[in-house]
Amino acid sequence: MSIIHFMNRRVYVGILFFWGIVITVVSCYRPRGQVKDNVGLLAQNKLAYTGFTVDYNPSTRQPACVEYTLTAEQVEATENTPKVSHNFMPDPNLNLPQATAEDYRGSGWSRGHMARRQDMKWSLQAVQESDYYTNICPQHEKLNTKLWKRIENLARKLATQYDSVHIVCGPIFTDTLNGYIGPNRIPVPDYFFKTLLVKDVSGYHAIAFLCPNSKNTHAMKESVCSVDEAESKSGLDFYSYLPNKTEAFVESQVSFHLLGEY
Repeated sequence: MSIIHFMNRRVYVGILFFWGIVITVVSCYRPRGQVKDNVGLLAQNKLAYTGFTVDYNPSTRQPACVEYTLTAEQVEATENTPKVSHNFMPDPNLNLPQATAEDYRGSGWSRGHMARRQDMKWSLQAVQESDYYTNICPQHEKLNTKLWKRIENLARKLATQYDSVHIVCGPIFTDTLNGYIGPNRIPVPDYFFKTLLVKDVSGYHAIAFLCPNSKNTHAMKESVCSVDEAESKSGLDFYSYLPNKTEAFVESQVSFHLLGEY
């Protein structure tokens, strides 16, 4: 993934090079059907880091959407890396409301990375940036260490199998039944989504997951859904850069074969 960087790593329009396609990145944080003339207004909180991009929502003090391309080379480079201590902190270059350590202290909720920390260990700066609260959501520990981790491991396997995988993930807020945490009243997501997109000689293949943010984690297959359903639940549009017919087909199908033995 290659992104145009300027203004202390902040960018409002970038370019991703993904499987030979030049993708103009404006923002995945936009309601479906949003007219293009308004995209620039929604892209003002697009944050471009070394290894991933974030569509940041200052009202929830969490990412609305995180995306990155994980390559086979990056998986290999991050398999056995030295331990890098966590250093959770607000993004020092961002002048917007953010969560703090005090919000999570004693809350009973884990600090869940959206861009996986291990996936960023090919760069010290990338892994440090993954600890910014702009990449963090309150996540149930059982989800964080079980189902979410299994999906993250599947993404790494697909990156190796297909040379790269494009990952989009984030929180979903419905009834906010999980309440709020901390002095900043950070809303706890009700669900999380993650979509995985790969390409081979036959074309594009995608699979998506909807995960309840609770201790009652489902088996991976029970959490599978189409990209269309993940878009409907999240209100986002993930693959608008694909040709319309390709996008419609890929997003409506569930490529169960990507699960392999999972």
